[in-house]
Amino acid sequence: MDWVKPKHRARQLKKTESTETEVTASTWLKQLCEENVAMLQSSLPIRESQVKSKTTNVSFDCYLRATLWGTGVWEVEKASHQELLNELVDTFGVTNTTSAGKKTTKKLSTKVNGKSGAGKASPASASEIAAATKTAKWISQQLPKNSHDPYVALVCAGWIHALPEVGRSLPASLWLDVLQCALTQVDRAWASGPTDGLFPWIVWACEIPLALAKQLSHLGGKDRIVSETLNRIALILEESSDNPTSFMARGGQDLRALLACMVRCRWSADAVGARKWYPPQRKALGKLAVTTLALTDAEGRQMLFDRDDTTLDEEFWVAINELAGENKKLRLATACALPESIGKTLGERPLKLRKESSLDVSLPKQSQYWEKNSIATMRRSWRDHGCRVAIDFSSDVIWLDVLGADGQRVMSGDWDVNVYRNNKPVQLDVSWQEVCWFSDDDVDYLELECAVEDVCKVQRQIMLMREEGIVFFADALIAENDEHWAVHSTWTTPDDIHLKSEPKTTEGKLVRSGNGEQTAALLLPVAMPEWRRAPSHGKMTASGSTLTLSCETRAKSLYSPLVMSLRGLQQTHAYTWRQLTIAEELQIQPRHIAEAYRVQINKDQWVFYRSLTACTRRTVMGLHLNTEFYAGRFSRTDGEYEPIVEVNPE
Repeated sequence: MDWVKPKHRARQLKKTESTETEVTASTWLKQLCEENVAMLQSSLPIRESQVKSKTTNVSFDCYLRATLWGTGVWEVEKASHQELLNELVDTFGVTNTTSAGKKTTKKLSTKVNGKSGAGKASPASASEIAAATKTAKWISQQLPKNSHDPYVALVCAGWIHALPEVGRSLPASLWLDVLQCALTQVDRAWASGPTDGLFPWIVWACEIPLALAKQLSHLGGKDRIVSETLNRIALILEESSDNPTSFMARGGQDLRALLACMVRCRWSADAVGARKWYPPQRKALGKLAVTTLALTDAEGRQMLFDRDDTTLDEEFWVAINELAGENKKLRLATACALPESIGKTLGERPLKLRKESSLDVSLPKQSQYWEKNSIATMRRSWRDHGCRVAIDFSSDVIWLDVLGADGQRVMSGDWDVNVYRNNKPVQLDVSWQEVCWFSDDDVDYLELECAVEDVCKVQRQIMLMREEGIVFFADALIAENDEHWAVHSTWTTPDDIHLKSEPKTTEGKLVRSGNGEQTAALLLPVAMPEWRRAPSHGKMTASGSTLTLSCETRAKSLYSPLVMSLRGLQQTHAYTWRQLTIAEELQIQPRHIAEAYRVQINKDQWVFYRSLTACTRRTVMGLHLNTEFYAGRFSRTDGEYEPIVEVNPE
């Protein structure tokens, strides 16, 4: 029997005991580092283009670039946090230089002839070492006080992904200090759960442990950490399949970044030879990806946010489709909904797919509503980039995005309402509540309500009529007493959109400037008379990027609708509208009781009716209604009505 030094034997026994119990991140680091920190640094993998990985072909550069997926929309205390993340990626991510001298990031390639992607075989340069040192010191200063900041978490994750590039050249004490700070935060994340938000928690609790296991896999001691982390991810994914609430927090702001984190976790798990995801986890990932698609515009940018604050993230869509496995629904939806280059990368023919109407049965539902997150999306078709609406009413001010027929934003930003009582503003400081959501093959309809103490209540309607490409907006004010009430409904438009009014009539057009003015939307303020010379209790104006529709009354209720037409505007030659007479018990009813309108665009006609009091039987244009809201198509050839939607109070 070979003699073993007592000290060494005691250390082996200590390691055996710790693996039999729960292994914390700090314990794991201590086991790895107690011999020689310098040995750890010298044994880091070398990033070379010819190095092959056992189970993955993802290069170190892909990890760095992937840390930027879904970022750019967070409001944090210091903008410098985001700038440091961009600097880290620019320093260690592989870039090409064009003839014009501009940097362009290489596209993701996770399968390149069995090799680990293009990389630099030369050692780290002085500038890279300086950048890594600066980042390491910054991480030590920011943790743990700012660990809730998503950019702090991503900078730490990116620094660890870049270890093969810089780890050998840093001072040993600084190198170990960063790892100790990071793993202390990992321990806290495991113990406390996602109290500071799901995204930073997943980075600390899942991505960073797997990233370290990948970098230090040749030293062993990582098996339990990898398996427990994968179990944690599996639980999160499977719970999201039935309840994606946590992924959809804050208007879906973190959704794409969360999925990007899942992608990086999967890459790291593959690099250490960990088990694959099971079908339920891949299915859940696919459902989250479809949800992300539903909140993405035709350019691949996130909706419900400023367009300029988001990016396409083309590599993200390719990677998420690869990890979701043979998910035909996701692949087809991605090819139809996003720019053509992404569909071609996935092996599809987007232009052909968008012409196949039979494909609709193989695609996800056109519209979705996430009740717990107060988010809804409406779309004409997955095969059609245009005529879409996304709405987030989780806060006091509603955010609304409307895409025109060409897929570009016609409205984007706050959809607000201001109420005045006897010329004094009434504060609407309570949240909006959903009253009705309805969706079928013809229409999507959402109604919201905001009650203001005992003074009044405001009800908002938004409806997408799919076949016509028409969006119907309306604000209804219902008060207790007859007073002087005024409602100002406002929409936010992009900088390149402006209102073009007609000199004699009250309709307007939203026109996009650029290569010649192009009409993006036709606006019909149907509560106002068609001709400006007629008496009116409202007006439609624009100032800067704000479109305002004003309406007033001296009764106790009013109705302010707006019809927006998005399709076939180049062929729209005639349009008109009229207020209709409403009768109840053979008596004509005033406007504060109920309102109805007939709208005609070219040869198509529609009727809209809204009751502002308790529902009772009334007649309008041959219709006998006992409902709160009615929208229907009217055939002028035979006088028949085809109901689109009817809303009845409970």
